[in-house]
Amino acid sequence: MEKQSCDVAVIGSGLGGLCAAARLSHAGYKTIVLEKMPIVGGRFIWVDYKGYFIPTGALTIYYGQRDPVLLTLKDIGGRTDFDMGALPPPKWRIEGKDYEMPPKGMLWYLISLASRDKEEEERVIKALRRSFRWQVPSDSITFSEWLLRVTDNRAIWNIFQAWCVQIVGLNLYEISAGDLVRCFVNFAGGQQLVPKDGLNPIIDALVKVIEDNKGEILTSVRARIIVVNDGVAEGVQATGPDFELSIEARAVVSDIGPKKTVELAGEENFDRGYLSEVRELRPLEGFWFMVSSNGPLYDWPGGLYAPESRRWQLGVDYSLVSPKFAPPGKNWMGFYQAPGHASLYDPRKEYELFLADLADMFPNFREQGAEVLLARRFCSEWPCVRAWPASERHQKTPIENLYNVGDAVNPPGWIAGSGVAESARMVAEEIKTRTKSGA
Repeated sequence: MEKQSCDVAVIGSGLGGLCAAARLSHAGYKTIVLEKMPIVGGRFIWVDYKGYFIPTGALTIYYGQRDPVLLTLKDIGGRTDFDMGALPPPKWRIEGKDYEMPPKGMLWYLISLASRDKEEEERVIKALRRSFRWQVPSDSITFSEWLLRVTDNRAIWNIFQAWCVQIVGLNLYEISAGDLVRCFVNFAGGQQLVPKDGLNPIIDALVKVIEDNKGEILTSVRARIIVVNDGVAEGVQATGPDFELSIEARAVVSDIGPKKTVELAGEENFDRGYLSEVRELRPLEGFWFMVSSNGPLYDWPGGLYAPESRRWQLGVDYSLVSPKFAPPGKNWMGFYQAPGHASLYDPRKEYELFLADLADMFPNFREQGAEVLLARRFCSEWPCVRAWPASERHQKTPIENLYNVGDAVNPPGWIAGSGVAESARMVAEEIKTRTKSGA
């Protein structure tokens, strides 16, 4: 068995693992990253698919220049000069008419469009402003329940449903009022950015920082055991293509989700309360459809919200942002769709609902030579995210020096890859506080 030692062993080279490793390597910690696949980046890379350049998961930099992914690279002196296109505010189709959104105050404008009278508009806006600026609603009720106490206007409910599905991937009746408001508040004012070469250059920049600071990234190496002695994580045992590896480490960071972390470290090393919390984590499932066409189905680069649709709420032609994403003369639109219920649904029925919405929203889609090039279901080991948004997420585990990063432990109010990068920042800061550099 080969033996190595380091300050921090990182399991998994998704965005969370790489952000944590890059921050720690830059701070002088000897870092080794283990990745079971032959490539790094997880759900934060783009790949060639039938001549189109498409994402494995993540599509955009959610929070613009203040996004934790970009801030990570700025903090560690990594590359940040990516060629990025900003998505303009999407148009909204309400009662058959498409509305262009103002640069600021989009939510208030939408409420004014959907309200039945001025009194209702003012009542809804007042309740929202109070929840945004003063008291976040309770986590014991869903946002749908909270909203229906303010108004029974279905048009207003549809607007929030569409926004909720696109921001957090859940239906209004599945997410707590407090969790959604925290996401709304954090997301407000953000301008989504799409790197015109996909997200791969960001992953490459993180890898470069790690390797420039003498860190190692070992691909096709699977972690088998997190070594724990007397309640303290002391390293990792792993398997490569033709070797066994034992790594002694002062801290272990897991980017494979809390459930897998428990499995590798052994349930006997965790208290019952923590095990119960981990078992209750629910992965977020959903669908992503890619539709190719001969020219754009909808020529607004910000896309189109369809709050009155059966299922999908927003379609965006990403090839309008960058022509590199499609072959010459071709376009593709991406659609995220949340199932009617997060765990009880029929995938075939969801696909049929998507096709019906597609025909309604774009009646000319057949004439444009449109076809569903890819229908992807995010579930099981490859979900949208490993846990629903929640008010509390603890990166630290009951095992000393063992941490989780990634989309199952995003801090409150943070979503997608942005929350992943923020969780990595928090863990890196905790490790630096508790330990001294081994450099």
